Amino acid sequence: MAKSKLQSRGQSDRLARRMVQWGFLFLFLFPLLPVIYRRISSQFTIDYTSWLMPWDPLLALGNLLNRNISALIIGAPLFLLAISLIFGRSFCGWVCPIGTVMDLVQPLAFWHGKKTYKRNRVENRRNSRLRYFLMVIVLGGSLLSIKLLGLLDPLVIFSRVSTASVANLLGSQQAFERGGLNYFSLLFIVILLLEFWQPRFWCRHLCPQGALLSIVSRFSLFNRRVGMACSNCNLCKRACPMNAIPPDAHNTDYSDCTFCLECESACPENGISFGFGGLALAVWQPSLQKTPSGRINRRQGKYITSSPAIPGEGISRRQFLQGMFAVAAGLVVMPITHLEKHPVPLRPPGALPETKFQNVCIACQECIRVCPTHGLQAAFLQTGLTSIGMPVLVPRLGGCSLGISCNHLCQQVCPVKAIQPVDQKEFKIGTAQVDHSLCLAWDQGVKCLVCVEACQYHAAIPHQGRVTVNADKCVGCGFCESGCPVPGSAIHVSPEAPSTV
Repeated sequence: MAKSKLQSRGQSDRLARRMVQWGFLFLFLFPLLPVIYRRISSQFTIDYTSWLMPWDPLLALGNLLNRNISALIIGAPLFLLAISLIFGRSFCGWVCPIGTVMDLVQPLAFWHGKKTYKRNRVENRRNSRLRYFLMVIVLGGSLLSIKLLGLLDPLVIFSRVSTASVANLLGSQQAFERGGLNYFSLLFIVILLLEFWQPRFWCRHLCPQGALLSIVSRFSLFNRRVGMACSNCNLCKRACPMNAIPPDAHNTDYSDCTFCLECESACPENGISFGFGGLALAVWQPSLQKTPSGRINRRQGKYITSSPAIPGEGISRRQFLQGMFAVAAGLVVMPITHLEKHPVPLRPPGALPETKFQNVCIACQECIRVCPTHGLQAAFLQTGLTSIGMPVLVPRLGGCSLGISCNHLCQQVCPVKAIQPVDQKEFKIGTAQVDHSLCLAWDQGVKCLVCVEACQYHAAIPHQGRVTVNADKCVGCGFCESGCPVPGSAIHVSPEAPSTV
């Protein structure tokens, strides 16, 4: 009877974890609901800032290294690190949306259960330290640019993919023709494919966010405990998707453990439980001797009732040099990205100068999500390979309504201050120019005043039936271009400052 109660408890714990995961996933996707409702009903809705990015400790650290002191004001990343000190990498196992999506697709890899022996041989190896080097590279590169950090940060990846998916599903045919597939994050697809190869491959070997949390989680106060009922069947080790249980199943590597509770449910003797204790790195029973290989000696037939973590290893000279090499690699990669020549695009109002914008923007596409006219789009190859995913204003799809119906939403949601506040009197994106060979009024003498009616700043002026643009009044909002009835438009907005500095 007691055994069945323990089994039901393990199942209920797993169900509770799933509910928590789905709840947080819905919470992170909730800011997209107003966007969907607005595009379906064409009614005004309130936009919400991201509830995910403010908690990102890797992004906050990268901002600090990039001399964005405002990141110190937000205490959420520090709070998350404090939670990791107590509950280890539970954020990765219970909250992270990328982890939740991987857990949802993992049952589709039905062949994993048929390769038990081969999988066990692979799982006996330690998880790769590559994630630590990637963390050092992106943080080292943040001294010059946080662009690479935005590429590999899992929370930014999720924000980019979720926003892009909605834009693709609800976007116009014109948006799709202009490169709608670039909304798709190729890296996200690779992460899911790697999940089919090996459970939690991204979390165990590549995730720089997980590497940062691993450093703190080694001192977890919440521990996995193995009791006297353990029969050394190693089923818990086989069930662990993070490979956090070494060959000695009584130990736990808390730098990898996400407290997913899979080991608790897999134990046939119900000998595994979780609870609070002292620092995980402490040795719970000093009387238990260790062999030179680091494994517990159980000649006396004793089993620990509260399992310690793998003892922390000091940083060797080789690892230190590898870390310095990773920092140097991060610093070298960033200047190389500026060697590529590309035309200067139309950026959101208040965007930093082009070179600095490319160093700061992480392509999270939060500004694209809240743009009320859908004029902001994710760049593809038209702005160069290194600027893929960054926001560009495509006036043909929608003009900028700053000061008309938009309270500078793109600036409000930008998590890295790549878009600065703009004084309405200094608002200037570019200048519109009329192509006389395409304009109906100029080429065919047709009385067409659509651009004049669309202009909110009285910069489009009719003169003897033909339209001219007053460059001093034009701010480059693009409503004239979006309203032009000529296919492809006969009036185009060019950037105000053609230089890249």
